[in-house]
Amino acid sequence: MARAFIRNVECRVDVDQDLGDTWAVTVVPPPARPGEPALAPLVVKLQGVDKDKSTVGALEILQKAGKIDRFDP
Repeated sequence: MARAFIRNVECRVDVDQDLGDTWAVTVVPPPARPGEPALAPLVVKLQGVDKDKSTVGALEILQKAGKIDRFDP
């Protein structure tokens, strides 16, 4: 299972098949600690046949946009 990191906080990555060959890749941060701002889930939708390649592609998009710091496929 893929993992993404935002400011060294590990976030769960959910991948769901949407319509046909479309994948919704969601980076879900853990609940906020008291006194810290809550992080919103990040969603990228990609069209592709392969789930793993779509997952990596979405995480690369988020990393290049500066939304996540790094990821492990």
